[in-house]
Amino acid sequence: MIGYIQGVVKAVNAKQILVLTSSGVGYSVFPAGSLLAETKLGEKLEFFTHLIVREQELTLYGFATQTEQTFFEKIITVSGVGPKMGLQILSQPLNEWLAAVESGEVDYITRTPGIGKKMAQKIILELKGKLDLSAGAAIASSSQREAVEALKSLGYDQGTVNAVLAQAPEGADTEALVKFFLSHA
Repeated sequence: MIGYIQGVVKAVNAKQILVLTSSGVGYSVFPAGSLLAETKLGEKLEFFTHLIVREQELTLYGFATQTEQTFFEKIITVSGVGPKMGLQILSQPLNEWLAAVESGEVDYITRTPGIGKKMAQKIILELKGKLDLSAGAAIASSSQREAVEALKSLGYDQGTVNAVLAQAPEGADTEALVKFFLSHA
């Protein structure tokens, strides 16, 4: 099982990245949005992976954090949710998604493209109470949500904003979070 990769980015597009490891092996990976946001051609990259083995193919999916990887592994256990939909779900704010599942918010879950009301209900039924909200994916504070919305309105993409703000000091107010993002993006 391939669980973690470290290497240099040799190619990148909106759907895949190619990472060359020090052993000379290049891995083609379908990245989550947060990983794609921190990927730059020619730079070193480290990330967690999930390998899916099928009869005719081996497919690697990449994640910036172990929390994303764990969530992805849980969400694809729901019947009808495949890896591509799992990546689509991870393009949403993970902490808000986890909170929506735990509180049964069907409307929030159906905002994800490709998920209708029946699928949202199924996800809630199968995952409610089984997700760890504490492992780096605690429910975001209102200031963090406000900062994300403010930065999105300035034209920054959700994945980039979430990746940078994940490193911000805890308890910071909205203004401090926006300043942190602008100085670290």
